[in-house]
Amino acid sequence: MVKSAILPGWGEAAVQQSKRARIFRLTEVSLVTACISAYTFSGHQAKQYKSFAVEHAGVDSRGKSHEYWVDLGNYIDMGNYNAEHLRFRDMESLYAENEGWDWNWDSKENKKSFEIMRIRSDILAMTGKFIIGGIVVNHILSAIDALYLTKLEKIESISLMPTISPNGMGSLSLKVEFHL
Repeated sequence: MVKSAILPGWGEAAVQQSKRARIFRLTEVSLVTACISAYTFSGHQAKQYKSFAVEHAGVDSRGKSHEYWVDLGNYIDMGNYNAEHLRFRDMESLYAENEGWDWNWDSKENKKSFEIMRIRSDILAMTGKFIIGGIVVNHILSAIDALYLTKLEKIESISLMPTISPNGMGSLSLKVEFHL
């Protein structure tokens, strides 16, 4: 069981269940490959949308939080962003002028293209997180399967005994004998 928790399929291979071992191993390889790909493409997409914003909105991309990039895609310029947040009395969220936070999109189409790229990057990163969950589930299932196979090997006999009592009631008994 511990072997399969560490590396899915290892416990199955230890009890000569090569087909099951192969399924868990291939699932692991597929999930790890998909996870690495999702995070790699997410990072690539993030670099693309940031360089796109530098070119089309005049952004200084250094040291910006994810929240900044979300705001950048929702407002045509920093003035509109600050004006709306002043109306909400949300003073903590305002960006200071002339301190590297300024932006001004050259067109609404480019702002929309930027937002599509940013959302695609976020979706890929979220996909990577879900795939990590799948990897954990694969480890757990493989460990449970290895434990089941180990217990299955220890069974000596299984018998099913029908019984009819004198009063006409029937019953069925299942007897499983195994080594501890």
